[in-house]
Order: sequence, then C-alpha cells, then structure tokens
Amino acid sequence: MTRIAKIAAAAAIPLAALATAAQAQLAGIPVYFNPAGGTGVGIAANVGFPNSDAGSGTAYGVAGSLGAGPVTVTGMVGAYKQTNIPGCTGTCSWATAQTSFGGSLAYKVFGGGLLPVAVSAQVGYGYIKAPAVSLAPSYTITSIPVGVGISLDPPLFPLKPWIAPRIQFTSYGSGGPPNTSNFAVSGGVNFNLLLGLGVHAAVDWQQQKVAGTTYTPLIWSVGAHFNFHVPL
Repeated sequence: MTRIAKIAAAAAIPLAALATAAQAQLAGIPVYFNPAGGTGVGIAANVGFPNSDAGSGTAYGVAGSLGAGPVTVTGMVGAYKQTNIPGCTGTCSWATAQTSFGGSLAYKVFGGGLLPVAVSAQVGYGYIKAPAVSLAPSYTITSIPVGVGISLDPPLFPLKPWIAPRIQFTSYGSGGPPNTSNFAVSGGVNFNLLLGLGVHAAVDWQQQKVAGTTYTPLIWSVGAHFNFHVPL
C-alpha cells in the first residue's frame, strides 16, 4: 500500500466509525427506559430513523422483557443498514443490513405503582459489526449505555412521558478507532391502550467530536408494545 493510501485509510477509519459510534445498545434505535418497571412479560417492536450524522437509513428491532419486583431484564435484536457516513468519500453505505444484539438491566429505585413519578437506574450492552467501506476495514462495535431514567406515571392516565440522561461508552475491535465516551439523552412517551397494548415514540441525542468536527447524531423511532403484567 502506498503512503498516500495508508494516510487515506487512517483518515477513513474514524469517519466510518462515526455513525455507528452514535448507536446505543441496538443500532439505529434509541435507548429505551421504562422507569416505572413492572412485574410480568413485555414485548415491543420498533422502527428507527437516524439522521445523517447518525448514519441515516432505517433500523428495525424487537425486544422482550421480564420484570420481577424492582428489576427488569430486556433482550433485543435488530437489523440496520447505514446509508451515510459523514465526511466519507467513496463507498459510504453498507452493502447489506447488519444484525445487532443488545440487552439491558434496570433497577427501579423509586416510585411506580400509585406514585406519579418513578426513577430507575439502567445499564445496557449492544453489539454490531461494521462492514468494510471505502478504505476502512470491518470491525466490531460494543456499546454500553449507563444512565438514570425518570418517568411521569399518573394512575389511570394513558400517556406516560419519560427522559433518561446517560453516559455512552463505545469500544471497537481490531481495525476500529479509539474508544469513546459521550454524554447522551433519550426520552419519549408511551401511550397505553386496553389490555396491555400500547404504542410509543422516542428520540435519542448525542454530541460527538471527530477530527476537530462536531457532529450531532439524532435518532427517533416509533413502535408498539404489549405488556402482560402479573400482580405482586
């Protein structure tokens, strides 16, 4: 490889990683919190729409959760095809959609039940493999979001808003850029219908600086959920 090609490859690696570094535990989908928790089983389906700084394209994901007292465990799987890499020249789109995996562990610290406010702490894990594009090689991405969620949960009121600031830790396998940690925040609203069925929407925001340039990845999503609650 010539010297010019080596320089170009070194420059392409952080640019190729920019958008995927913005992803949470499930690529292209906001980090969801459920501060009110609950006891029982839940399932959800989501469609995510990242902005250009977050990689563009469309993401799909499904999740299943199990709540037991103050603890809720969630597993998720999704598919995402990135179609834009800010600052990239050459091939700036993934050839095929990549599968991402994730999970989270949440602990309700306060509230829920008849109380109108709930607070929970949550840690997550996510994994996706970024394929080779332009001069950047393929590498794996592991993300760990750690944060606190706050929700308004008035009894008998179907609209449940929430917000969750967090720190997003992202590490890369061989061939990727240096590890990063960024402040991020997600928020949304759940609209619960009858018999445990509901719909929801969320947005996820970060701010990153790569090679002296500031980017603002933004992801919003919509979805549906079903919760089968079991009384304590």
